[in-house]
Amino acid sequence: MYIPLQKKAMLYVRLRVRAEYCNYQSVLQGNVSSIKPDPVERQLECFAQASAILRARDLGYIVCDIKFSEITYLDAFWRDYLNGSLLEALKGVFITESLKQAVGNEAIKLLVNVEESDYEKGRALLLKNLHESE
Repeated sequence: MYIPLQKKAMLYVRLRVRAEYCNYQSVLQGNVSSIKPDPVERQLECFAQASAILRARDLGYIVCDIKFSEITYLDAFWRDYLNGSLLEALKGVFITESLKQAVGNEAIKLLVNVEESDYEKGRALLLKNLHESE
């Protein structure tokens, strides 16, 4: 008896990981100033200086598209994201010794983001696929 294989639904959930310096205030306070007499020009100059400093200190980010074909794995991933386990696990991967050396004594933090709408759409697709295969 020939039973055609059902095509399994695959979906991708986008994970964004970003490393940032924890303290910008001390760097900005010591390096942003203006002597322009006009208040608007002074604010614009300070804003331009602050923007340049912050861009120069950007540690970057990584975008990962994670493929799921099983709803149990997707749900486990989402639970780990919500309860902070995913963030803790990723700290060991992204905050490396070389990154720590590059930033010197400054503290850095890791930010992780997954859009809830990505999870919900993916879950609906996998549920639909699960019901169709029954």
